[in-house]
Amino acid sequence: MSPLDLFLSPEAPGATVMIMLICFAIALANSSVNRLLISKFVGWQRYLTMQRDIAEYRSETTQALRSKDQKAIEKVKRKETEIMNMQKKMLKPQMLLFALSFSYIFIWLFVLGPTYGGNTVAFLPGFGRLDVFLWYFICSFALGTIASRLLGIMQIE
Repeated sequence: MSPLDLFLSPEAPGATVMIMLICFAIALANSSVNRLLISKFVGWQRYLTMQRDIAEYRSETTQALRSKDQKAIEKVKRKETEIMNMQKKMLKPQMLLFALSFSYIFIWLFVLGPTYGGNTVAFLPGFGRLDVFLWYFICSFALGTIASRLLGIMQIE
């Protein structure tokens, strides 16, 4: 068995690692493109400022509604249009990234599906044996979060 067979064979433990590497590469590509789109359409510092302003607005709105303070509710209502405009501006890069994400379906159709099929590619304690779909989903979620934080897309609070 060659070293490459460890990664391409559905039964081999290398399949687990190979799918993780594919997920990480996709996550880095997605996060990089996201950061580029944000910088191009919004500006990175402006984007961070808008994120902070929107978070403050949501907090103020929640607090005003919970306290049922009419004066505070009116105050947040006056900011609503400004916040909606910020959200619209922030949505454009996200929509372009969403459209790009459909290209990753081809990775499923032409690489992962035919190579690994319904075979077990990983074993996770508590979950048992995982096929390519479940393992890819878990890796994609976890590694996508890590890649975003490495590139500074998500703020670490």
